[in-house]
Amino acid sequence: MAKEISRRDKVVNTALKLISNGGFHASPMSELAKLSGVAVGTIYHHFPSKEDLFESLYVETCTEAARALHESLSVKGKEVQRLTQAWLALYGYFSTSPLRYLAVIQYRNSPLYSKNKEMEDAFSALTALLKEGQKTTKFKKMNVAFQFEQVLSSVFAVVRLKVVEKKKISEKEIREMADAIIQSIRK
Repeated sequence: MAKEISRRDKVVNTALKLISNGGFHASPMSELAKLSGVAVGTIYHHFPSKEDLFESLYVETCTEAARALHESLSVKGKEVQRLTQAWLALYGYFSTSPLRYLAVIQYRNSPLYSKNKEMEDAFSALTALLKEGQKTTKFKKMNVAFQFEQVLSSVFAVVRLKVVEKKKISEKEIREMADAIIQSIRK
């Protein structure tokens, strides 16, 4: 069984590299098999289609990011402090997982992306925190989905600066960006 997991991981890691270099559509399964060192049938054993592979990468990445998010939210504190920690945790995850960041951005901007139940579940703690902040009047009353996207999009924007544009960003600047986003949500 460990051999299959190893092959699957090879496929996943190679797919992340291919997607980050040329995009999802420019990554044929035959090239993925060749670069992974597995047969095309092995890929289809784990992923029924190329689209399923891409979605699986997305769901796995959201699940990993959610773990980092949950760890940050386990710290006691007020909503504003916890939201800042959540922002910083998401930034930390995506900025240290650039291939996964690039795959998520491509997936979210593809026709394959729709309201994804797995993503919604993975980030339910962030949604709950935003609702709690509204209930305690710490955050503006508005559609929680808008606030959720505001938080996530700002994380992605700063990660893009670091990963794609190769900007040097100081810890102080990262903290300032987190604070600015939180201030825009605060009441």
